[in-house]
Amino acid sequence: MNKKAQRLNQIVEILRERNGASLKELAQILCVSEMTIRRDLEVLANSGIIRLINGVAVYIQHEDFFQNKEYDLESETILHSSAKERIGRAAAALLEPDDVILIDTGTTTQYLAHHLPDNMNLTVLCYNMNILFELEKHDCGLISAGGYYHKNTQMFQSQEGIALIERTCINKAFISTAGVSRKFDVTCIEPYERDTKRAAIKTALSKILLVDSSKFNKICPAKFAGLADFDMIITDHGLDNEWIDLIRGIEIELKIV
Repeated sequence: MNKKAQRLNQIVEILRERNGASLKELAQILCVSEMTIRRDLEVLANSGIIRLINGVAVYIQHEDFFQNKEYDLESETILHSSAKERIGRAAAALLEPDDVILIDTGTTTQYLAHHLPDNMNLTVLCYNMNILFELEKHDCGLISAGGYYHKNTQMFQSQEGIALIERTCINKAFISTAGVSRKFDVTCIEPYERDTKRAAIKTALSKILLVDSSKFNKICPAKFAGLADFDMIITDHGLDNEWIDLIRGIEIELKIV
């Protein structure tokens, strides 16, 4: 996790323990400038985690902020694997002959790639090593958006890759997330993921979020979308009724598998 993410996590823990702290107090505790703390607090306020009242930050959110640990895709693969596989199968069932699809970085999306149907004349755009390995086993057209390789997420990322996404006619984009908050923020672990995910959402005709229920009520460092940016959400039966009502209330098609 980068320094800013660690600092944001520390601020949340401090505010949880104290129920509030001034900008000056936080700067002294964390040994950084007040300007740095001000920017950090704006991030947390915009995510709905804190409220700023006359220069004092107050913790108001009852969601889990991102964990103080390094993300590793191989370790993440084994978590909630049964739910992720069901989600992947359900996503694969949406595919139609001649679709041009995008499969986003992540472990849930890997199960979509694994269950990809053959003999549909599909074209798939991706930018992750784990997804590429799965797609190589299938009879489909393959477009790879390359770039700098990030080992922890197995993602390739570059401005050239983003440009490739933007000029590809994608009719279905299957997007993953590490956190969905009650402010309807959809977030990811690494800031470098954000622009690629945004390009996919902007370009595709249909945007489908693949997310297991453990990711709800979690907030990660980088916001890349709002929940209303998606046409459909596929998740598992662990999702609570309050979230079901919230999602249906903003008229997003919800599939629970």
